[in-house]
Amino acid sequence: MNASANGNNEVNDGFLPSAQTTQNEQTVYAQPNATNGHDTNGRIPQSQSFTGFTMLGSSEQSPQRQGMDHGLVQSPEGSLISTMTEPKNYAPRTNGHLITQEPPPKFNLGVVPYNKDSVDNELGSSDNNTNSQDPFAATAAALANPLHMALTPAVKRSDKLNELLNCPGGRPSFDVAMHPDNFPFTESCRTGKAINHGVVKIRNIPFSTKRAEVIAFLGRNSKILNDADEPVHIIMERVTSKTMDAYVEFCTLEDAMRAVERHISNITNSRPSRLGDRAVDVELSSQGSLMRDLFPLATGVIWDGATPEFKPYNAHEPWENFKGFITEEEMIMLVKHVEVPHRSPFSKECPQRPYECLISTLKKFPWSFMDRVTISQRRALFRATCELLRLLTRSLQKGDDVVNLTVQLYRRLTKAAMSCPGFTPLMKDDIAWLANVTESDLPKYNLPPLPGTWRHQYALAAKVNAQPDVINWYISIIRDQSHKDMMTLSIQERNNLQEKAADTDMTWGYFWNELGYERFMGPGFDQMTLGQAAYAELSAIERILYRALPAAKTY
Repeated sequence: MNASANGNNEVNDGFLPSAQTTQNEQTVYAQPNATNGHDTNGRIPQSQSFTGFTMLGSSEQSPQRQGMDHGLVQSPEGSLISTMTEPKNYAPRTNGHLITQEPPPKFNLGVVPYNKDSVDNELGSSDNNTNSQDPFAATAAALANPLHMALTPAVKRSDKLNELLNCPGGRPSFDVAMHPDNFPFTESCRTGKAINHGVVKIRNIPFSTKRAEVIAFLGRNSKILNDADEPVHIIMERVTSKTMDAYVEFCTLEDAMRAVERHISNITNSRPSRLGDRAVDVELSSQGSLMRDLFPLATGVIWDGATPEFKPYNAHEPWENFKGFITEEEMIMLVKHVEVPHRSPFSKECPQRPYECLISTLKKFPWSFMDRVTISQRRALFRATCELLRLLTRSLQKGDDVVNLTVQLYRRLTKAAMSCPGFTPLMKDDIAWLANVTESDLPKYNLPPLPGTWRHQYALAAKVNAQPDVINWYISIIRDQSHKDMMTLSIQERNNLQEKAADTDMTWGYFWNELGYERFMGPGFDQMTLGQAAYAELSAIERILYRALPAAKTY
């Protein structure tokens, strides 16, 4: 019967009697232990799981190790896993089931007196001067347990690295390491190859023509290149921002010819082609014509399709000699058209044109001719890219022109910059940070691990299919060997190098000292071509690996 029905209102310190039976079912409650409430010393009541967990951080021997039974199920592997489980369920159970756990302490809202000594004894003392009152100190001590470290899964090496290190001594020979199938570095600009696609030229277009209007003008059945390849190039004069003609790239020359024939047929049937409200001319063109209009200041060069052929040096007519595909003044004016649009009437009416001009420049730039591109020219193009990305981000946030300055334009510019073969891994890392490129999207742009540490590589990049752990292994060999080489120098030279090393990243070790770029910093370094930089960097890696790795055995 119920205790209240019998008139028995006695309460045993806030708990029901140890054994009590109801009319519906028999329920057994465990007898509370004196340690579950507040003891005479004013200690804080704690559950069994918390007590066992905090004892892991104690330097003293825990009660479990002394043979005391706290009702916890001990694991055969030790007490770590068993004490980090959830507390037992204290819900009432039907009669007939054995109860091995004690109920929680009574619910008491009274103020618990604080006793520092009792808390210190409960949490345990620490040998590393950590705050013993902080329960997270016990967590840190538990995570530092060797058993926890043993349960951490090891990183699996790639098959390529296992194949490379499968040799006596665990290090491949110099010849094996320098083999093209194993060597993970390459000249970044060599990856960009020009392809002679079919080209159609549209003349006399309105200066405010949009890219979508050009694609709609040609029709959905026209086999132009994919949008990711940027097939539409609306030529803009970089100094005056005046819109010239438009070029469209097709998959093949036959596809371009069919598009031109269709528009000629329309004119024959008295249906002239119109773009907007203006009649335009459509003609078959070539990659050479596109490159001439896209790089008008590139003198001393003849375009054979997308491939430039350079004229011999003419000392009597220096203005006809080749000086570069672009100039720094062009890139500065390209940014000014966006920064000061009210001074550029053409750009004011068509604000997306400078961004599209930069996209076409990045996509069609002849990066593979590294001996004709200087460090300063690439830096000017990179600065213009960063500035236009920053300005476009600000325009999108302010909502300046929701029709022309769209998120799609922002993505196109970001992808063109991240896919540019002429930019170094460090430059692409800066662009990724500026454009908020997610970590999951970085591998598709062929960025190596930790691209921010490639600070002294002006022409090198990782190969497309190079494994990250293989790249890291080569970098570790370069770092260790360059440190050994540094220690062989005199103490004065070592001190000078160590002072300079404090101002740069040392992931590659003293690779920068092997390069020796600092010996000709200034105008001479700015005029150095990307081909010269690639030769210097590959030669430095070859010398370091030759000293670090054993020579191939000859029989």
